[in-house]
Amino acid sequence: MNNPLSDVYARSGDQPSYMELESALLDGAAAIHCLTAERNQLRVRLESQELELISLRAANEDLRRQIGVIGESYMRFASSCVTQLQCVGHAMQQMEQTQPELSDRRA
Repeated sequence: MNNPLSDVYARSGDQPSYMELESALLDGAAAIHCLTAERNQLRVRLESQELELISLRAANEDLRRQIGVIGESYMRFASSCVTQLQCVGHAMQQMEQTQPELSDRRA
């Protein structure tokens, strides 16, 4: 970082005047003020991003839970479909056994 006092010494080659020292100190104070303001802005931005991250994590967890519920629902539905198809298959077999002429028509 640029040091205002070293600039003053480099320009004059000897002892800086009161005005040069005052100017260097004011420049230093202004630089500190800018750095402090930037630091404060970065802190506010960090806090905002941390809150957003917490919100996104909660939304992500909710979506994971919902996907799990949907997956379980689809598994129950698929199991129900298989059971119903098996019942239909058994009913058709029983029908064919009790009425052999139906199996002749299907062939």
